[in-house]
Amino acid sequence: MEMKSTYEGDLMKKSLAIFASAAILTSLVAAPAQAKDVKLTGGGATFAAPLLDKCKGEFATATGDSYTYASLGSGAGRSGWDKGDFDFGWSDTPHATPKDPNTIHVPVVAAPVAVIYNVPGVDEQVNLSPEIIAGIFSRKITMWNDPAIKKENNKQIKTPIFKTQKIKTKVKGKTVTKTVIATDKKGQPIVGSYKTETVEIDFPKLPIVVVYRSDSSGTTGVFTNFLAAMAPSIWTKPGNNDFTATFPGQINDAANFGALQGAKGSEQTVPLAGRIAGSITYAESAYAKQNNLPVAKIKNNAGNYVAPTAAGVSAFLGSATTNPNGSLTLDYKTTNPAAYELGTTSYALVSTAYKDAAKGAAVKGLMTYILNECAKKFPETEFAVIEGPLKAFNEAQIAKIK
Repeated sequence: MEMKSTYEGDLMKKSLAIFASAAILTSLVAAPAQAKDVKLTGGGATFAAPLLDKCKGEFATATGDSYTYASLGSGAGRSGWDKGDFDFGWSDTPHATPKDPNTIHVPVVAAPVAVIYNVPGVDEQVNLSPEIIAGIFSRKITMWNDPAIKKENNKQIKTPIFKTQKIKTKVKGKTVTKTVIATDKKGQPIVGSYKTETVEIDFPKLPIVVVYRSDSSGTTGVFTNFLAAMAPSIWTKPGNNDFTATFPGQINDAANFGALQGAKGSEQTVPLAGRIAGSITYAESAYAKQNNLPVAKIKNNAGNYVAPTAAGVSAFLGSATTNPNGSLTLDYKTTNPAAYELGTTSYALVSTAYKDAAKGAAVKGLMTYILNECAKKFPETEFAVIEGPLKAFNEAQIAKIK
């Protein structure tokens, strides 16, 4: 069974390793000279919004330019980009047929999609396998005390513990110390140790309520691509940005009434889950923190249970391959013992031929700033600091913006 999620099937793949020695690219994307007080408009994926919102003020202070970002969903990001509504669009899944032939993707942010739950009485962090997640979201598993869930959470498990380092950066004009993941020369997170523990979680007899994205959602695309790749015997349809289209069953079946609830945007799905006892949903992990909801550890191909962190995502993306339009093909066969396989990049949609040169320069400056500064300044959002070959690939893409 092929277990790679290929967004652009007819595109040639290039190994990220090609870019590891391309240090010359750094000079190509030095912060560009640009007109000051350029006001940019962007919109699209809710996934990227927590980091983009945090970084607005810092970018304006550092460059004199500014941006607004409308968190509308990846589908709206792609369509808005095509209509010319934005100076930069955003989508968690690649734009297969952009109207502007000069469109390129810049995978400038990376973060985990978290499985977020609300189970009263369960204080421990829940552990789930891809098969159990697929079973829950396909409505084959409908109760929290299902034997499969109980078995997964009453046994010995192993979890990677990543090394961290302190860095100094400026936020709101003040020098602050932040804790980030330590990486090796290839940009991969360093695992300090593996923690082995016996978990014993008692689950209530409580119906599961699935909360899904009802809009065209790149986060849904990433999530269901993961399910289709990792649990194909259960999630039998290809991944799709439309949850109702990829759902492997009759979503309007009477048995699903009330047990499947949709809402637009992660800004709505996660708070909705917070109001429903027994609920489960998926979103970028920053939304779980904003709503004080727990996230599950997910079993990877090596058999380890990994939390949705920037480090686990970096470990996963290390085996991804690149495509000529700037998109990535994620490797769901990876056996990296530290990988969080429900991680992803999210793509800025930009042009190599802006009609307004000042805007083109400002967009280039923004992408450079996001790549080099934003995740370092706000590690609490769990966006990965992109290093190594993936950073070099981003630099090459940014250099094309004009």
